[in-house]
Amino acid sequence: AGIPLEQQAKLFQPFQRAGQEGSAVEGTGIGLAISKRLAEMMKGSVGFTSVPGQGSDFWIELPAAPAPMPSEGARAAALAAAHGLADAEGPRVTVVYVEDNPSSVALMEALLSGFARIELLTAPSAEIGIELIHARRPALVLMDINLPGMSGFEAVARLRASEETRDIPVIALSAAAMSGDGERAVRAGFSRYLTKPVEIDALIQEVERILATPLAPR
Repeated sequence: AGIPLEQQAKLFQPFQRAGQEGSAVEGTGIGLAISKRLAEMMKGSVGFTSVPGQGSDFWIELPAAPAPMPSEGARAAALAAAHGLADAEGPRVTVVYVEDNPSSVALMEALLSGFARIELLTAPSAEIGIELIHARRPALVLMDINLPGMSGFEAVARLRASEETRDIPVIALSAAAMSGDGERAVRAGFSRYLTKPVEIDALIQEVERILATPLAPR
């Protein structure tokens, strides 16, 4: 509805509601104060114009970020090319990544984007992942340990118990880095245990070692 001129100076003060205290409009008067503080922490600012009876326009201004460093995906692609895995010629292979975190999935897609012969399929849970693995018989599985529902440990146990999937290599990916976690994962049936954030070189080394060149289709 617009903010009266005499109330505008109070607008970014905590718990000030600019004359709306007795109205049906919800709020505690801290959202704008928090927004202003966050913008200032990023070397920016918040501004507004308001006309009573017409409405208000708010905006945020932030400085441009410096030019980004080469992305993880670009670095991985360069490493893949150095190992000969970027060559589009030859048989394609399937890799299944079982992960519920969209950011981790996006990162893995970027990391493996340089592997022209790899088709990456993803599953958000172990239950869906097991079905996908049985249906597609991938050459390699990358699996998070802490998944919603069935854990990575239970999932790899089921894969090892099935004649159809027991020989498919499975690399464990986990944010846990306690002593003994790697040994436990290998005893459980994982081919290798890598901690997050994943080291690109280590991941590509393992992918190359397991898939080998020339890549065998599966």
